[in-house]
Amino acid sequence: MSSSIPHLLTWARDILAKAGVSSPRADAEWTLAHVLECPRSELLMRARQPLTPAQNATFRNLIHRRADRVPLQHLLGNTEFYGLPFRTTPDALIPRPETEILVEIVLDQLKNVTKPRIIDIGTGSGIIAITLSKALTRSHVIATDISRKALYLASQNACLNGVSNRISFLQTDLLTSFAPPEGFDAILSNPPYIPSHAIDALQPEVRASDPRLALDGGCDGLDFYRKIIPTSVPLLAPDGLLGLEIGHDQADAVTQLLARQSGLTHIATHTDLGGYPRAVLARATANC
Repeated sequence: MSSSIPHLLTWARDILAKAGVSSPRADAEWTLAHVLECPRSELLMRARQPLTPAQNATFRNLIHRRADRVPLQHLLGNTEFYGLPFRTTPDALIPRPETEILVEIVLDQLKNVTKPRIIDIGTGSGIIAITLSKALTRSHVIATDISRKALYLASQNACLNGVSNRISFLQTDLLTSFAPPEGFDAILSNPPYIPSHAIDALQPEVRASDPRLALDGGCDGLDFYRKIIPTSVPLLAPDGLLGLEIGHDQADAVTQLLARQSGLTHIATHTDLGGYPRAVLARATANC
């Protein structure tokens, strides 16, 4: 088999398409750019450049692993979120663009807060905490997770993005390590929200590679919202913000939970680029 870039990309695309990978050409190009240590955009300019035997073998091995539905981000060891680089490992959820919706609206809500104090519950790889800390340079964020391995990954990503001095990492179960009054300006979370019975029907990359602990939201997917919403109230400053990512069909259920919670007022539900509800916001009332 030829080791030229066009032939290798065609071979890889066919292998990945046969395996059911949703974006076979793009995944092949990202993988080859990784092996050649060049931007994906340079592949066309290098079309006549043959790979070395070692590069050829590495590329083929990675493509076969991708065909086995190992996530591309795990093969490459990194991804981007909100324009920032993040290391990825099986110890935390792979960052997904839908979460950028929550980050974007929270940044808008906190833009006039001088020194915001923020909790990121279940930080995983740290994408929410780190992105907010990068943009809100006078903020202090506490990033929590029950998983020690996830916190280690998040701390590595904080170093990678130069914000370690503005983030504290705490191993704890949700908000159990905090006691009022705390006066946080925002409490945020992208909690597990997949119903337990639906996990086995997810894409192989998700059900086999993401930690089940970070996916399983209980029988109806709402277990963590039932825990986070009431326990956040006494920890928020007056007018403090509660921001939650939600599953595409959970907006009504989560807003009902907010409506039944004294001390919080639902203020907005935001949709993702596909038009699905993706984030809900609530504010603490002044007399909570």
